[in-house]
Amino acid sequence: MSKQLDLMENAIRDLGWRNKIRCGERVLQIAYLVPENDWRPLKAVWWRGKEACIIGAELNGNFFLRHCDGMVRLWDHNSRSDSVVAPSIREFVSRIEE
Repeated sequence: MSKQLDLMENAIRDLGWRNKIRCGERVLQIAYLVPENDWRPLKAVWWRGKEACIIGAELNGNFFLRHCDGMVRLWDHNSRSDSVVAPSIREFVSRIEE
């Protein structure tokens, strides 16, 4: 099992009590995370960027994406834009807090 897979599985297991992440000035509550084995390239009419996979969502329905460059980004449906949350899955998972 890869270290990345272990990190994500641990984060999924702990979502009941560790489910918030800071994104700029906002603190987002994570609604769910997708197990790494279920990540698939995103094919949606609203996504025009490079290849990315949905790896989770926050309570307002915005998606956490793992971009092909390794970064984790937040897709905001209202602004139709994405912003960097973390430079890697490892950093993303380490920033999840109570």
